[in-house]
Amino acid sequence: MSKDDKILKFPDGFLWGAATSHFQVEGHPKEIDGTLSDWSRWTKEEGRISDKSHADQACEFYFRFEEDLSLIKDLNLGAFRLSLNWPALLDEEGGGQLDREQVDYYKRVLSGLKENGVKTFVTLFHFCLPEALSRAGGWQNPATAEAFGRFSELVAKELDGLVDYWITINEPLAYVYQGFISGFWPPGKSHDYISAFTAMRNFLYGHSLAYDALKKFSSAPVSFTCHWRPFLPKNRFSPLDHMVRFYRDRIFNHLFPQAVDEGHLHFPQPLGLSREIRQLEGEIPGLKGKCDFLAINYYTRELSRFKMGWPIDIFGECSMENELAVSDMGWEIYPKGLYDLLVTETLPYQKNGDGTARPVVITENGYANLFPPEMADGDWSLSDEQRVSYLRLHLEQLYRAIKRGVDVRGYLYWSLLDNFEWAEGLSARFGLVRVSYPTQERLLRASARVYQEIARNNALQL
Repeated sequence: MSKDDKILKFPDGFLWGAATSHFQVEGHPKEIDGTLSDWSRWTKEEGRISDKSHADQACEFYFRFEEDLSLIKDLNLGAFRLSLNWPALLDEEGGGQLDREQVDYYKRVLSGLKENGVKTFVTLFHFCLPEALSRAGGWQNPATAEAFGRFSELVAKELDGLVDYWITINEPLAYVYQGFISGFWPPGKSHDYISAFTAMRNFLYGHSLAYDALKKFSSAPVSFTCHWRPFLPKNRFSPLDHMVRFYRDRIFNHLFPQAVDEGHLHFPQPLGLSREIRQLEGEIPGLKGKCDFLAINYYTRELSRFKMGWPIDIFGECSMENELAVSDMGWEIYPKGLYDLLVTETLPYQKNGDGTARPVVITENGYANLFPPEMADGDWSLSDEQRVSYLRLHLEQLYRAIKRGVDVRGYLYWSLLDNFEWAEGLSARFGLVRVSYPTQERLLRASARVYQEIARNNALQL
């Protein structure tokens, strides 16, 4: 192998970046002090968070963002993804207007990124609802979708020119699964498929409204993120495991992007035989084709298996038996899944309605270790060989997909910082940058140094 064969050179202009979301890093005083979101309330309820932590301070990004923007620059990153705090941005006394102080905060953050030549990815809904909307039914109520459309128009008008890529909704299927099937997230329902599918239809409606609202003021491309998870049968010789794999894949991976491309919601049989589900099917006015780029979040695969019982559950269950090495969170490390989804599984969504190519951006991909939130001084977790290996292996597969002709424009590692990882709390450490929560000290991990060189060279050294 020659020296050149050991260097995987990415396309000119390829975007290397990192991602965050507001609730996971901000420690936003207005949201937290006023319990303005469903998540700020949820974390105060006993037993909701596995390590008993909360996001009241998180990474204090709200106060320390200038320090974190410097980290982005030092790491040679050309792209950064953040989300807007919908609950905090609302002016409770302003008749549906935005809070000027919070608008100015986001303008300072985005302007600081632009001054450093960093492309901005801005997500409008990253799992946190204003508490008033949550109590009125949340995403089971179409009024939430309409409120989301109005919010989108207000922020687009304010932030026009500061946003390079808009993302309306983050991982809608992950949200409905955790909120209505597993019950680990608000609103905490369990195995309520009708509510989950109702929320899904309203997400599609909300995306359509938000897309139109953004386009009124912004020429930046608009998308939503898919949390893409390859499903494989636990027993490849079991027809029942194959059936479970099919339904989990069709609903979790394909339902949302297919509905956007076609403009209507359709469930595979026998789901459509249910009168309640059939009422959710059909056209969503104005939805068709409202996706300018394909935004993919990828972490792991899942082994699916049938579960005996009555009535028969076509969705079965996730096998707890792993076949590959896993992260501390129990997620199998499966880099080939990234290649497969890019070259095969997402091909139907890599073209617009007129046949032109729709570019792809990997908007999340990352690895977590577990360390208690009270840890502060010391060199714990700074030498993170597992994360380095995960990063390099996935970038090799990404490079292979690009060489096969997939138009991937960028890769955003999750996450820039350790952060509040929802039901897992502060213990799940995804960051390139370690955050010692008691002191808020930031230190670069070995993975950050490796990624810094990859971004500098626009290449991966084998």
